[in-house]
Amino acid sequence: MKTKISFLFLFLILISSGKDAKAQDLQSATGVVTSFKTIPLKHATVTSLKAGESVITDSAGTFSVKCFKKDILKISAYGFIEKKQKVRSGSVYKIDLVYTDNVENFNNAISHGHITEGVLKNAVFEKDKKNVKDYSKYKSIYDAIASEIYNVRINGNTIVNTKQRSFDRTPEVLLVVDDKIVSDISFIDTEYVKSIEFIDDVGTTMYGSMGANGVLKIRLK
Repeated sequence: MKTKISFLFLFLILISSGKDAKAQDLQSATGVVTSFKTIPLKHATVTSLKAGESVITDSAGTFSVKCFKKDILKISAYGFIEKKQKVRSGSVYKIDLVYTDNVENFNNAISHGHITEGVLKNAVFEKDKKNVKDYSKYKSIYDAIASEIYNVRINGNTIVNTKQRSFDRTPEVLLVVDDKIVSDISFIDTEYVKSIEFIDDVGTTMYGSMGANGVLKIRLK
């Protein structure tokens, strides 16, 4: 009987020692969660995957979470792309989550209190403004396409894919202006062009056989 009690006592000591050793291995990882490089995200979740602790960022986007030396932090916020970060000794983390603008992401980011509506709208506007090219330097929309898109060929007012994909249709690419299919783009003034994009992959499937030779998408300001 005494032997059984002694063994149980030793077993409990070993378990306790193991827990103490694990506790000693824990360290604090601190940092800030942002989006658009500078805007702090409130109420973002930071989880140490191995230690299993989760914390929420404060109003300044900062956090402090317990983790192991070789842990991985998972950072998430509604409406933003989740990110994982390896723990490095002595580091203070600045983790920027990418935001893709659409109605669902916008509503999620606002409703969960990560960012205010006004700040998000302004950030998206400034990002779009930086990404807008100046197409007004081109004399015509066809000059712009010929200079900016390298896998199409211009024949007068006809635009064709350099790699013809469909043999039972004419070789012209499908023209889409502000999400509307059009047959003519000669009316477009380059001063009002926001973006020109040529799609020649699975993104054309939504247009069915009409997009077999690729889709040229133009967005206006």
